[in-house]
Amino acid sequence: MKKRHITNNLKRKEMERKAMAKKGEKMEFETQKGQKYVFQHPGLRETFRMRDRAKTETGSSSELLYNEFMEHVVFTAEGGRVSWDHFEENGGLSEVMKAAAKFLFQDV
Repeated sequence: MKKRHITNNLKRKEMERKAMAKKGEKMEFETQKGQKYVFQHPGLRETFRMRDRAKTETGSSSELLYNEFMEHVVFTAEGGRVSWDHFEENGGLSEVMKAAAKFLFQDV
């Protein structure tokens, strides 16, 4: 009986681990203007590292955090990188970054 209990616990823990596995998970996002992006999760550890790199002496910097998102998370639907210039031309910066943050920190 005890062996069965251990097996069930191991199965449950494996299911929880799989549910929390984020690295490589992707999500498609479309802005209100119809522009399409793909978010790719860099993994929980890297997500926290990105947030830590965006901290300054006075708190968190949106610019630094958005740079991290552009480098590691947000891509065009075709797979290309986005940049400040991309959003200057296409708009939607706040909408995309807010959705990316929600995607990254949804279950943390």
